[in-house]
Formats: sequence, structure tokens, C-alpha cells
Amino acid sequence: ENVRRYTALPFPITIAVLPKLSETKQCAAQIRADGKELMLHQPMQAENLSINPGAGKISPDMTSYEVAAQIKENLAELGGGVKGFNNHEGSLITGDIIKMGAVLETAASAGVYFLDSRTTAASQARQAALERDMHIFERNAPFLDNAVSRDEMLSEIYKGLAVANKAGYAIIIGHVDKSVDILPKLLEEMYPYLVKKGYRFATPSTL
Repeated sequence: ENVRRYTALPFPITIAVLPKLSETKQCAAQIRADGKELMLHQPMQAENLSINPGAGKISPDMTSYEVAAQIKENLAELGGGVKGFNNHEGSLITGDIIKMGAVLETAASAGVYFLDSRTTAASQARQAALERDMHIFERNAPFLDNAVSRDEMLSEIYKGLAVANKAGYAIIIGHVDKSVDILPKLLEEMYPYLVKKGYRFATPSTL
């Protein structure tokens, strides 16, 4: 039900789905049916080992083969049409250049993109991509809903617009469940004004 609030928005949007949950397949099917971009939200271990990122995760004890197998299994669970994947949590894994090499090589072999959510400034994803002559995407603007209030989210959107003004684009991340009572409506209200100002909404696969 929450996913539908986002798939109903009148502009391109990418929705990332966590694997191995009771509604995983249904959410992925809804996103496909409504013509939005589907992405895997790949759980990865955070530096804080007390945080469990969830089933289907990449953990520090995995071999490169096991990393690849887990990502492929999770992609397959979502069904067809998955365009890419990003990290859920993951600061311990994205900070490990060997693990990120395995992650990026899996993305390349699966024909999908990788988006670094940048949960740590020490991420090695960019370096791993450079070593493989690969292009990846990176979140380059604030998270929208660290604070769940209309005013705070509006402020974060404006920060994202400032990034877009300078860099030519902004990749911004919010959370489907966390702010569903505010964010979809806020984006829908802002959309016509942003278009009038010359902004456009895009998905990573079209950048």
C-alpha cells in the first residue's frame, strides 16, 4: 500500500525493494505494473555490528563467490526488469575495496547498475569502479527524511536542488515506509513548480 503511494506519482521515480520479506515479490510486481524503475535494495553489513541489515545480506566473512551468489539470488527474487541495486546499510562492506570489487563485478555480469547510497564517507565503491573502468552512481545530496517532518524534508529537497544547480544533477534518497504520510504528497505538490523552473525528474538508468 505504501509503495502504491509512490508509484502513483506523475514523474519518473526509482523504488528499491529489500529481498526476502513477505511482501518483496508483490512490491516488485507493483512497481513494474505501474511503470516505475525497480531496484534491489541490497542489505550489507554496517560498521556497527549490532545492526542486522536483514536477510539476503552481504557480510564481511563472505567470499567473492558468495557475495556474487547472494546478489544474483536477490535480483532473481525480484523478477524481471530490475535496473540496478544500491546498498541498505553497508558501511562495513562499502568500505572494503575487495568486497566492493565483487559487488561491482556482479553488477556488470548481471547487466545492472550499482548506486552507492554513501552511508560512509570511507566508501571504496568509486575506487573499485575506477579500477574496473566502470561507471557507478552515487548519492550526492542529503537523505530526504532523516527527520520526518514536512519542513525538514522540504529543507532537504532544497539542498538537493542546490546540488543539482551546481553538479547538473542530484541523486536523492528517501524511505518508502518511514515518511509515506508526508513525502509523496510533498513531492507531488512541488513537481509542477520544479518543472516550471526547468528541473526534470529522472531515474539512474536514464542518466
